[in-house]
Amino acid sequence: MKFTLWITALFALAVLLALLAKLNTGYAILFLPPYRLEISFNLLIVSMLVLVIGLHYLLRMLTLARNLPKEVRRFQREKKLKTARHALREAGIAYFEGRFQKAEREASKSLKGEESIENQALALLIAARSAAAAGDIEKRDEYLNRLDTLPPRLQLARHMLDAELKLEAKDAPGALDAIERARALSPSLTNAMRLELKVRLLQKQPDAVLALSEKLLKADALEPEQARRYRLAAYQQQLVTLLSGKEVQDWLRKVPDTERHNPQLVDQIVSRLQVLGDYDYAATLIAQALANDEHDTPELSQELSRLAEHLSADKRLELLKTAENWLKKRPQDHWLLMAIGRLAIQQQLWGKAQSYLEASLSIKPTLCAHAELAKLFEATGKEEQAQQHYHKSLEMALAQHC
Repeated sequence: MKFTLWITALFALAVLLALLAKLNTGYAILFLPPYRLEISFNLLIVSMLVLVIGLHYLLRMLTLARNLPKEVRRFQREKKLKTARHALREAGIAYFEGRFQKAEREASKSLKGEESIENQALALLIAARSAAAAGDIEKRDEYLNRLDTLPPRLQLARHMLDAELKLEAKDAPGALDAIERARALSPSLTNAMRLELKVRLLQKQPDAVLALSEKLLKADALEPEQARRYRLAAYQQQLVTLLSGKEVQDWLRKVPDTERHNPQLVDQIVSRLQVLGDYDYAATLIAQALANDEHDTPELSQELSRLAEHLSADKRLELLKTAENWLKKRPQDHWLLMAIGRLAIQQQLWGKAQSYLEASLSIKPTLCAHAELAKLFEATGKEEQAQQHYHKSLEMALAQHC
């Protein structure tokens, strides 16, 4: 439809011009002595139009010819820039695919034709990260050094990447230095705090770990479960520095209530107390944990079973008095039944010990329960029953290890 309108308009214009030319009978005289030229006025108009149009296109051609070298350079620059942008996209895709050598190669290629400072920074970051992942430390450092020449506004990404790479290489001082430079540019950057948290844990600075995990938790930059794991790791690092049961007790008073009864932490504290030889306090902590019905604590029951022979007589009697309360909350804990049985054996309460050990076997037969019953029957002069349990414990040991 549009084409038809254009054709109609052109024909109308042609007819209009023809009519105007027919009506216009004038002429023009061009006089240049000794010559005199008479031409139609219509022809003069057409000739002038042709001349103007011809001069216009001639000037355009001259301008294009003069600017041709510049246009060639512009075309070549755009071609190189297009190649560089394509290489940068390929580098990003290859990096997330895990093809680090290709990512580093494509990022390096993009630097040859890239003019944008931001894209250069992105290419250098990808190249440095990929070189590090591929194990090429020399190239990694080369790319990081090139990032130093970029404007200050792009240095934050460079310092954060440097911190991550140093942390992966277990270079805690270097990572901490890079984090400090990053935080100088952006003091409230939570990702820098998360990296610092990992570095402080690597440096075994538990106080700093606890403070940072609390800050990140309040800022919703750390999940509660993650914060709990960091706190437990920090407490474990603090524990190994304590040199007596008294120091452990004083330290434990400073631990928040929400963490103090955590079974994993209690297990670590009990292990440390055993190293320090404070078995009674270790048993006290286990008893407190067993009295709490919020957690399933079979590992603590097993620890109590190991502690039985090292405890004082008073502590064993104290534990035996509260044992029934534990069993009401954990009737199927075979390790707890065996621990109580061992406590009774140490107190030479043979009948009570036998009933608890047999109850443990009825829930889950174990090598330890058979061995304890064998020793009990041997101590009470029941050799035949002792031999039966010795044989059963031997059979279970052979089944587990042969």
